[in-house]
Amino acid sequence: MIQGMTGTAAVVETTHGAVRGRVVDTPYGAVRQFLGIPFGKPPVGERRFCAPEAAERWDGVLDAGAFGPDPIQGVDGPYTGVIPGTSADSVSEDCLTLNLWAPAGADAGMPVLVWIYGGAFLTGGGSFPLYGGARLAAEQQAVVASVNYRVGALGFTDLRRVPGGEFTTPNCGLHDIRLGLEWVAANAARFGGDPATLTAFGESAGAGSILHLLGSPGISSVLRRAIMQSPGADMTQSPGMAGDVARVFMENAGVGDVAGLRQMAPEAVVSAQSKTVMAMFALAGPMPFHPVVDGSLIPVAPVESLRAGAATDVDAVIGATAHELRLFMQDLPAHHSEPILHRTVGDHIARRTGAPPSASDTAAVVGEYRQAAEGTGWDSDADILTAVNTDVSMREPIQRIADFRAESGARTYMYDFWWRSQADPDKGAFHAIDLPFVFDGFHVDGWREFIGADDGAEALGRGMRAAWAAFARSGDPSTAELGAWPRYEPDQRMTMILGSRPTVARDPLQRERSLWRPADRGDAQ
Repeated sequence: MIQGMTGTAAVVETTHGAVRGRVVDTPYGAVRQFLGIPFGKPPVGERRFCAPEAAERWDGVLDAGAFGPDPIQGVDGPYTGVIPGTSADSVSEDCLTLNLWAPAGADAGMPVLVWIYGGAFLTGGGSFPLYGGARLAAEQQAVVASVNYRVGALGFTDLRRVPGGEFTTPNCGLHDIRLGLEWVAANAARFGGDPATLTAFGESAGAGSILHLLGSPGISSVLRRAIMQSPGADMTQSPGMAGDVARVFMENAGVGDVAGLRQMAPEAVVSAQSKTVMAMFALAGPMPFHPVVDGSLIPVAPVESLRAGAATDVDAVIGATAHELRLFMQDLPAHHSEPILHRTVGDHIARRTGAPPSASDTAAVVGEYRQAAEGTGWDSDADILTAVNTDVSMREPIQRIADFRAESGARTYMYDFWWRSQADPDKGAFHAIDLPFVFDGFHVDGWREFIGADDGAEALGRGMRAAWAAFARSGDPSTAELGAWPRYEPDQRMTMILGSRPTVARDPLQRERSLWRPADRGDAQ
């Protein structure tokens, strides 16, 4: 329960002991801020590569005035500093802490939103400036929390098949998230929140983590709702590939068993991890450390569990940005760009159909994308390839997830984020551009200048934040700001277009679906 506020301090009694936070001001009113609350024991020594254990109760009053360290991660990797406000100042293996913000003037019944950060499962942290939850909490009268989880090799290596690995746990990072959600559920009411509204929201790998947990047994006992921004819906590793990654990781670490891994300095683990990312790129892509089907926490890939009707009692909002991968544009050699484009498209078709495509089939898909690009200025082979990869890896799989949920009767809402960078129009509505809209973060680390946020961006941000909070509160994201947001149903596929003038559209991804789901091509006729 809330014990009281004295001056600028706030004390709350939690299930693990009392915590003392601070009262901070925002443009929308005062907020009680609690940082660095431990929810798990330090995952070090014999606990490295194992599921987390709940933190022990502490005596006295814990000072929750500063962020805990973010998880161990590389500070100069390919995803570090790509967007503003996402840099780690302090990292440690002892990272299982959470942060929480609650309006100072409200005592009960507020919706609860728990942020799960992204970062390609290699980086991320609750202390990142962009993820501060004070403004969102005050503006929307909600309890907002963020949960740290292990990333990279320490969070997502499956060591069960290496010597000494029989007592390790795959998907440690997902176990961390679930334990953090359980802590928030148990304590939300003590901060003025309603645990029956607990909503996990995340972007990129954070959204992908939530998506995987939707198939976790008993998840609805913890999680009521989910908001997934740009999840990699097909990013689930097979046990075989996970075993290959573990073997290469062990070789790069220079040890023969798990005991050796546990004796390594964290920095040495990150070094071996970086070498493994490079070594496995051709087989596993740029993210070899990510969730794996483990038969327990993740019984099957999300695409299979949701098709079978998992988590129908968990409401969901899901969507993507219109030009996801323009943040990671590939340069193609001018003399060889068209063959690379056709080969990549052919590979995508083969994976979807299970058979090598004819040259004419590949050319037809490329032609569809060229026709769609006419007049946009995005008509080079690199532009076309980026559009193809965006649809294949992000937008179409996300719609497929929405279809599975809708077909099983699960309450689902879909969006497509169209607001484009005004500072660099060539980036379009790129991956992660939606982050400052959700956190009211245009003032953070140059985001306003980075994307050229204007009055339209401010208005869209207010609408999105209101919708996220309304959804957490009631399961319906309709608001005065955005208007009515209809449920996503298989026959209509109604989708909220989040742009300079938000509107609802019927089946806006029909063309993309017809290209990448051969069985559905009749929908586009």
